Amino acid sequence: MAFVYHHRTNGRGGEGVHIMGMVRALEEAGEAVTIVGPPGVDPRQTAGATPVDKGSRQVRGIQRVWRWVSAHAPQSMFALLEVGYNAHAQRVVSRALRDRPGANLYERYAFALLAGVVAGRRQRRVVLLEVNEVVGIKRAREQVMVPLMRALERRIFRRADALLCVSSFLAAEAERRGARPGRVHVVPNAVDTKLFDALGTGVAIRRELGIPDDAVVAGFVGWFDHWDRLDVMVDAVARVRDAHPHVRLILVGDGPTAGDLRRQIEQNGLSAHVIMTGPVPRNRIPAYIDAMDIGLLADSNAFGSPIVLFELMGMGKAVIAPDVAPVRDVIDDGDNGWIIPPGDTQAIAAALGRLLAKPDERHAMGERARRRVLERHTWAANARRVMDIAASLEQGQTP
Repeated sequence: MAFVYHHRTNGRGGEGVHIMGMVRALEEAGEAVTIVGPPGVDPRQTAGATPVDKGSRQVRGIQRVWRWVSAHAPQSMFALLEVGYNAHAQRVVSRALRDRPGANLYERYAFALLAGVVAGRRQRRVVLLEVNEVVGIKRAREQVMVPLMRALERRIFRRADALLCVSSFLAAEAERRGARPGRVHVVPNAVDTKLFDALGTGVAIRRELGIPDDAVVAGFVGWFDHWDRLDVMVDAVARVRDAHPHVRLILVGDGPTAGDLRRQIEQNGLSAHVIMTGPVPRNRIPAYIDAMDIGLLADSNAFGSPIVLFELMGMGKAVIAPDVAPVRDVIDDGDNGWIIPPGDTQAIAAALGRLLAKPDERHAMGERARRRVLERHTWAANARRVMDIAASLEQGQTP
């Protein structure tokens, strides 16, 4: 079995981690994988370069063009470029499939990207479509031409042999939006078990950050945007610090809200309790996670499967996370994590206070989280599932 993996991303942030997590897992399982995408983009070289170090990102050549378009192009222009990209996709996908007889097409769904699935069906290949978002839902970039995008999306979903949705929310939407019955699967994001090589390295990070040996450390990793509600995490620490003076919060990364967070920390007298690390290279993130005892996610969107959730759980951290479908797909409330109403300061403070007061419960919850990830949510497990689905489709069966 072989795969042509087609994507339309810059291959640098979470999408690059996802692409290369799946590609490497397929290759380690003995499958040949060819990646095709936008000109000048190679996730084998750039995966994971962001989101925690966006400010230091260096790009050259055509990558500078994509960066400018992504950051500055009017949305109407951006949408037209999305449609126009089909001309490039038709060429590169068709050529890659012709050069690899018998290869399946694995495509990362992107708005208006119809050419890939058409090329796959035209060459009678199995077409697997990975779905990370759908048209019309609230996201960072505003959408225009929504009726056209919805019509194209329906055609794309109808043509795919299987849809691999990263959350149950997206699976339900895909079924509602034209996917063929029995062809939709929930395949959440995952973690690379090489992450666990960092176990034990957090001690040095705690010393580097001046964290006392008896402190209990909660933490967040990512790019600081408004919808992450990091301000709620800071407020929660302010509520529990009198009862638990040994609590510390480390915010790993940088982003648009960093300045507001620094002011909030100073105004609330939390400088001794909340540490902002600034930008951190992706290859050092596992050590920072290892330095934590508790993982915090105050809010998340309703559709996406946050990779950091799997990293925190995989490293054995007790996690407090928002009540959204992608989280409930992974966490059993009170067993391998705590689920709280999104952005609820009081709920986060209550859960944090409990985990601070009950170290045995915290450790047991973290261990159950780690087992869940190892059993169900590694890239190797996802690759096996993809291969099983593809094999069933090759044999003319509905997986």
